[in-house]
Amino acid sequence: MLRFSILTILLAVALFGLVEAGVARGWFLRPTFELEILIFLVSAHLVLYSVITRQLNQRPENFVKVYLGSTVLRILFFGIFVFAIIKLDPPSGTQNALLFLISYFLFTSLEVLALYVAVVSQKPTNLGQKEG
Repeated sequence: MLRFSILTILLAVALFGLVEAGVARGWFLRPTFELEILIFLVSAHLVLYSVITRQLNQRPENFVKVYLGSTVLRILFFGIFVFAIIKLDPPSGTQNALLFLISYFLFTSLEVLALYVAVVSQKPTNLGQKEG
């Protein structure tokens, strides 16, 4: 969990730095909810990763159900979040939505990779041997 937390925070800092650099160079306009979007995504992914890995350790046979359930809830709540941001600031809606989508894709990719590593490490080392 600590490794995933560090990587998630580093990704957020990198995204913040890229946005700031792009704005400073005049490549695009600053998303008005830049910091809020990044904090929301970091928090949500840390909580979801924690819940999913806890479930993986307790009941590995339910991993797929838990992951799919969390994905449905993620889509619902993240959709509400983006809708609220667009309604709060319609002129900057495009910049905010684009930052959210790019960040969501990157954070989710990191989470899937970390979960893949966790699932693979759960498998027994004697895969080729027959039992009893």
